[in-house]
Amino acid sequence: MPDQNLAARPCTILVVDDTPTNLRVVVECLEGLGHTVVIAQDGEEGLQRAAFVRPDLILLDVLMPGMDGLETCRRLKSQLSTRAIPVIFMTALTGIDDKVAGFHAGAVDYVTKPLEVNELAARITTHLQLHALQRLQERQNARLQHEVGERRRAEAELVASIDGVRNVSNAIAHDLRTPLAALRARLEAVLMDGLPPARVMNEVEAALGDVDGVIDIFNALMRLAEIDAGVRRSGFVAVDLGQVASDAVEFYLPVAELRGIALLLESDTELAAHGDPQLLAQALGNLLDNAIKFADAGSTVTVSARRHDGTLALTVRDRGPGIRAQDKPKVVQRFYRGDRSRATPGVGLGLALVLAVAQLHRGRLELADNDPGLAAALLIPAGAPA
Repeated sequence: MPDQNLAARPCTILVVDDTPTNLRVVVECLEGLGHTVVIAQDGEEGLQRAAFVRPDLILLDVLMPGMDGLETCRRLKSQLSTRAIPVIFMTALTGIDDKVAGFHAGAVDYVTKPLEVNELAARITTHLQLHALQRLQERQNARLQHEVGERRRAEAELVASIDGVRNVSNAIAHDLRTPLAALRARLEAVLMDGLPPARVMNEVEAALGDVDGVIDIFNALMRLAEIDAGVRRSGFVAVDLGQVASDAVEFYLPVAELRGIALLLESDTELAAHGDPQLLAQALGNLLDNAIKFADAGSTVTVSARRHDGTLALTVRDRGPGIRAQDKPKVVQRFYRGDRSRATPGVGLGLALVLAVAQLHRGRLELADNDPGLAAALLIPAGAPA
């Protein structure tokens, strides 16, 4: 049974009839029910009014000069903007074939002429209620489909997260196995009788290096965990990115010189940001470390701190082998190590940490070609946070 409240609101009804007497009766009936009435006196005018007004219901005379009601109804149902509007025929034709033709044209009901006001009011109210129920169901279905889509997306994200945790766990186990196995072998060697003191000292020093490597992995993971949790954002302060870039260049200059690499600094003034200075310094340090590690001797690595359209960019450009386009989405994944980096020290957390720092500062990491080499840019908003 339709809910009486669904059609309680005033509706707009289009009446298409070429007979003034019928129009007057219908208009008085509808206005008495509190509805707004729009009038058209032929089929063409009815189509135009329906497309413009988008009424809640259409009362349509069947026998009209020119385009009759059946053709008018068929055209209404052929147009996307009007096909959902319920149509009730008003007709003096009472034969079964006439009624069937009306339903085939797309009408939902009919009333016979001469019109009986109470019957007309009852049929209009019923179909307004049914139409309101249909629209309510459509909205509920759309909302349900949206919720199902959201749940599926959440499920996919959960599965991806679980897979990510599994992959990271596997990567941690893999990267810890090598230094721990080396550490155990060195300790076994130290326990052997007859080793010269110098050899023992070398093995102990190497073992300490292995331990430091394991500690570095755990420190990086702990920093990433803090960043992921947003813990570090509470400690944001005013930061001068120009000073961050200058300090990083000063720190890495001896390393670059040992490798025969020129390290240059380009910086704008007054590069005020809001963030964690230690994390920003570490992120830039990771970019510099990668650039120096992969750059050829005799080449140049350039560090720039620039302002552009409300964004501050810390960019490191090198003349090394660069990163292939297909590998760029992968190199920011935790523990990913490409073919070119497997022969160099590291555990594949450098660019992952840079990306995490960028996201913590509501910024981004961009990896572009330097033709040749790589241009890695850490971009964050200028000034105080929004």
